[in-house]
Amino acid sequence: MRNRFMVRWALHLVVLCSTVLVKSVLAQDFDIFDISRRINGIYAAELEKQLSFLTVQEGPVSKQDGDKCPPCFNCMLPIFECKQFSTCNEYNGRCECIDGFAGDDCSAPLCGALSDGNDKRPLRNDTTNRCDCEDGWGGINCNICELDSVCDAFMPDPTVSGTCYKQGMIVNKLYQGCDVVNEKILEVLKGKIPQVTFSCDKAGGECNFQFWIERVESFYCGLDNCTFEYDLATNTSHYTCADARCQCIPGTMLCGANGSIDIGEFLTETVRGPGDFTCDLDNRECKFNEPAMDDLISTVFGDPCIELKCESGECLHYSEIPGYNPPDAGNGYMSWEAKVALTLTSLSLLGLVTAAIFYISNSPFFKNGSLYSTSGSDNSGDDGENFLRAQVLTTLSFENISYDVPGAKDSKIEEKVLNSITGMVKPGQMLAIMGGSGAGKTTLLDILAMKRKTGRVQGTIAVNGHSILNKLYSKMIGFVDQDDFLLPTLTVYETVLNSALLRLPRSMPFTAKRKRVNRVLEELRIMDIKDRIIGNDFERGISGGEKRRVSIACELVTSPAILFLDEPTSGLDANNANNVIECLVRLAKNYNRTLVLSIHQPRSNIFNLFDKLVLLSDGEMIYSGDAIRVNEFLLNNGYKCPTNYNIADYLIDITFDSTNKLKAKKRKAGGEEGHTLSNMLSPDGNSDSGIQNEWEHYAVHRDEIRSLLADDELAMGDSEDAANMLQVQKLHESFRDGPYFGELMQEIKLVQDSQGDHMTLIPKSSKPATFLQQLSILCSRTFKNIYRNPKLLMANYLLTALLSLFLGVLYYHVSNDISGFQNRMGLFFFILTYFGFVTFTGLSSFSVERIIFLKERSNNYYGPAAYYLSKIICDILPLRVIPPVLMVMIVYPLVQLNYTAGAFYKCILILILFNVGVSLEILTIGIVFEDLNNSIILSVLVLLGSLLFSGLFINTHDITNAAFRYLKNFSIFYYSYESLLINEVKTLMLREKKYGLNIEVPGATILSTFGFLTQNMVFDIRVLVAFNIFFAVVGYLALKFIVIERK
Repeated sequence: MRNRFMVRWALHLVVLCSTVLVKSVLAQDFDIFDISRRINGIYAAELEKQLSFLTVQEGPVSKQDGDKCPPCFNCMLPIFECKQFSTCNEYNGRCECIDGFAGDDCSAPLCGALSDGNDKRPLRNDTTNRCDCEDGWGGINCNICELDSVCDAFMPDPTVSGTCYKQGMIVNKLYQGCDVVNEKILEVLKGKIPQVTFSCDKAGGECNFQFWIERVESFYCGLDNCTFEYDLATNTSHYTCADARCQCIPGTMLCGANGSIDIGEFLTETVRGPGDFTCDLDNRECKFNEPAMDDLISTVFGDPCIELKCESGECLHYSEIPGYNPPDAGNGYMSWEAKVALTLTSLSLLGLVTAAIFYISNSPFFKNGSLYSTSGSDNSGDDGENFLRAQVLTTLSFENISYDVPGAKDSKIEEKVLNSITGMVKPGQMLAIMGGSGAGKTTLLDILAMKRKTGRVQGTIAVNGHSILNKLYSKMIGFVDQDDFLLPTLTVYETVLNSALLRLPRSMPFTAKRKRVNRVLEELRIMDIKDRIIGNDFERGISGGEKRRVSIACELVTSPAILFLDEPTSGLDANNANNVIECLVRLAKNYNRTLVLSIHQPRSNIFNLFDKLVLLSDGEMIYSGDAIRVNEFLLNNGYKCPTNYNIADYLIDITFDSTNKLKAKKRKAGGEEGHTLSNMLSPDGNSDSGIQNEWEHYAVHRDEIRSLLADDELAMGDSEDAANMLQVQKLHESFRDGPYFGELMQEIKLVQDSQGDHMTLIPKSSKPATFLQQLSILCSRTFKNIYRNPKLLMANYLLTALLSLFLGVLYYHVSNDISGFQNRMGLFFFILTYFGFVTFTGLSSFSVERIIFLKERSNNYYGPAAYYLSKIICDILPLRVIPPVLMVMIVYPLVQLNYTAGAFYKCILILILFNVGVSLEILTIGIVFEDLNNSIILSVLVLLGSLLFSGLFINTHDITNAAFRYLKNFSIFYYSYESLLINEVKTLMLREKKYGLNIEVPGATILSTFGFLTQNMVFDIRVLVAFNIFFAVVGYLALKFIVIERK
């Protein structure tokens, strides 16, 4: 019968609810909440009616029947309520319990962990009334955090860490567990422990309060309309709630359990608020006040309020913790450490520049007053004008000098450039080597001066009849190149003084060297222009003839035993050429100097000044002997120089041949025709035949020769060319077979036989300037060059300063967040790129100095080590050390970069190591590759490759290809970039607004995402030092073994 009534009641209920719903729709009343309330009211009324009906029909419901079919819980019905003043869901009739409670009516305490949520937390065991909380959680119902790690679950992202805040000041949602410390209450309870749990929601402005005895809840209160205050001076928190309501748990202590006092009606009817919760956060002592409750406590226990000792816990992100100071984003304030760093750096830079200027001003090139003085009686050990006179008379002789070079098409087949050249020149004489273009004049001169040659040299060179080692020989001669390689910014006096200081004996006083320079200038008649700069194509200086005499002065100041000059009149007008030769003649005649020069087509008056002559034609020796007897030799061979005709021009005319064209064709034909023609030209192999027999032989075979030349496609195609070739061959053989050559050989043999101990007959060379003296002189010369031409240096400094100001304004006061990190990456990368590509200026400067270095090194001015070190000190240091310091001093305060832990000085150190390292790398490329264009192209490729693997364009840790993954190890940009970033952001905490939180990420964490490791700071600096040492050594070795004069 019960079941029948229940079914009928359910159907009736459905009909009523449907009726209400239809009426509401027809009435266009679509308030769903009103419909819901009306249906719930019908449901409650019908349920009460049916229960009454069942009670009348069948009597009271037995306990056994009630256990089988209890009424369903619905908090919308009057007979049910949600404990803890939890919210009742109007849609499903279920209670939405506050944290830590569960059950249909939210009366059952939960255990486990607050982070699990009420749905997944286990209920407390009612037998023991104790919870086994998960690790990191505590309190009666496990709501209070104890460890930071348990708060990670409340963070919006798994990568964000949480913090358990235990200081008791509410931020979002605070949970507290308190022990009641009122002595009277403790006495009344007779050992039973009273406790309070208290939690507040700041956003909702509400709190809830539970009072427990022996971990069993007695009553609870709900507090609404709450405000939360904090007194910084006293470090106390004060929570005030305008409304309060309390409810007893029936059958519990203080609520009627076992005859105990029952305050349920008092709580329900009397407690209205306001509630006040005050805590001293230092000692965690708290008080709970509510007027009615205070009266009850005072009346029953004699205490003014409930006194508590509380522990609290709230899961937060550390940036939400009260009193937290976010990282300084830079507000224009410079700390005293930053000010001290900038001051010390400025003073150090100023001191360095001052010391450099003081040192330079005291160098020989910057001394004033006595530098140009020629007066004074202090000889200081100098021998006055006697140094111009040869200390030992030097005779130079050479026999059978031949020179072969690899063929143009086949390197295995050698081409003969010189063929058995012999000659001699005595002290006080001047030997001229003459011939047409390509005759081999310069080649012979280089061989006589024992210059390095690329081909194979044969023959004998003797000084006073004896052979001499190349090392000793190079110190007793002087060599003047065909072109004048002089520093354009030095004056005439400084140029010659540079040679004297570097090459004269180290024991000679400076005043003596200065006097010698002045004497040479006077002898070469250039004293009046001593204060004028050399000049170049862009800045007017001295004339070409004056430059040539300056070049001669640079060699003459060392008093060489033999002076070689390569076409000293080339490019000069007649007057300047005559002045140069007259100076040379005076040196030879007045001071017994031995001079050897090559010359192309001198004027007749100049030719008449020569003592000895070697006449060449296509590498063949036409004549060698006294210059005055060459006309006699020609007359004996049927040649007569016309009257009023320059003998020098006539010599070139008769020795001109077209054999270059013939030789080219002979190489194509394998040389057979040349061999046949040679046989045809020979009178029948008899070298002793007379001149008349040779001409008769030529007349007899003239038709055959012409036939060969005409029929063979290798022939010249012109009888005049053949005649010229025959003239050369005839004159060469005539000289070899004639008396002039015999007299020359007899003269050479006489010199060899007449000389005694050759060591006493060879001029002794004193030790030149020491390494430190060479370094000092070269540095002074370089600084003088910079002083007179400061465009490169000043442009570098000015550009660096302007660029630093631009970067400082662009990145002004960079923030300490993710975008600020990106800005820092861009800033440092741009700085490295700027310094990297500015080093290209070193390529052009060395390209200009390269030829000067070759000439001065070959003439024993200095060694490559002194030049290389002076290059580093005077070029690399001013251009590569000062600009990084200047840039950091400007950029750092404007951008507000990191000053902590010496980051300012570390940044300077890293940039200097990088800039010097790159400049040495680029300089090494410029040393290895002679052509400027090739060196620039390769330098660009090297820097671009280094930039690619710097770590900005590609994460180097993500490179899996074995061919590419280790390329970063060769990138100087990578180590510099990584160390700069580590130095800047390693100690920074970067702040970012995300998920509504002020998330802070350590700089080291972000660095790792880009493939950089914070522990690599020291390693990176060591690698940069290794880069500098490596390229410094490689550059020096390249300079020593590659940049060598080879002719």
